[in-house]
Amino acid sequence: MPRSRTNIRIILILIIFAVFVSLLLPGKRGILNQIRVRRQQIQLQNEIKILEEKKAQLEEKKEELNQPETIEKIAREKYGMAKEDEKAYTVVDEKEPHAE
Repeated sequence: MPRSRTNIRIILILIIFAVFVSLLLPGKRGILNQIRVRRQQIQLQNEIKILEEKKAQLEEKKEELNQPETIEKIAREKYGMAKEDEKAYTVVDEKEPHAE
């Protein structure tokens, strides 16, 4: 009788070990795969958060650029434009060499 109990214990330990190893093996439900998928999920969530913040900043910039005052400011400063009844002057720094 003691011999059969020992055999049963060994078989039981082997079965438990086999189940444990099968959980660790790669596959859809394997623990290693679950850990890898979880890391990837966290990484993607962080990336989404960063992209959403960037999108919000771009939306704010878009709204700002669509304001008539901003458009006028850019037209005046960057392109030297003026209204019909205005004259645009360009101030030249004498220290910088002229392209003539």
